[in-house]
Amino acid sequence: HTRYGTVTGVQTCALPISPDPNGTRSAFFGIPVTGRQIVFLIYTSGSMDEPYGMTTSVPGKAVQPVTRLAAAKEQLLLAVQSMDPQARYQVVTFASEARVYSKQPVPPNAASLRALTELLSQLKAHGGTNLYDGLAQALSLQQLKFGQETPSPIDELFVLSDGEPTAGAVRDPEEILRLVRTANVYLKARIHCVFAGKGEGAEFLRKLAVENGGVFVQR
Repeated sequence: HTRYGTVTGVQTCALPISPDPNGTRSAFFGIPVTGRQIVFLIYTSGSMDEPYGMTTSVPGKAVQPVTRLAAAKEQLLLAVQSMDPQARYQVVTFASEARVYSKQPVPPNAASLRALTELLSQLKAHGGTNLYDGLAQALSLQQLKFGQETPSPIDELFVLSDGEPTAGAVRDPEEILRLVRTANVYLKARIHCVFAGKGEGAEFLRKLAVENGGVFVQR
């Protein structure tokens, strides 16, 4: 069916989405997490240290603004904590390069939550924007052979970023869209995108979601 509507006041894409009815019931920045094999691709460049959203001032008190990275960490923990026990997830971060934190998807149990909490406590905002490397790692694009229909190790990808690509082997947004679009003919992964910044990067992420059966939100 075709999905229309809003996610907490933000317009979503009108796209054919067929979530697994037995999938998870958690959410990431308001986007329902409905997959069974899920990857969260989290941006950790220097700009993620900027304030997230609006900061409310309190008379007579110094208020430390919440950063974009801190908001992403909180949302990721909340999403994983609410997952169906049968779901599996991976975390990939990217700045100047991408990093995968587990070889195989893990269940959302107490052990993985402890490991995730420790990982998030160590993440710092620095570096550039190598989004292609992040997508390549999350979707295992290097292992995909042209014309070969290979089952995707994931069925749902959440991409969080606040800017356009500035680093890596592929920096042109249109070329990244083309490469992902071509590969996803075989992978068939839903790609949702969260834009947590300002500027032209929002349109790029919106296209990435639209072209791959996902939802786009801007925070």
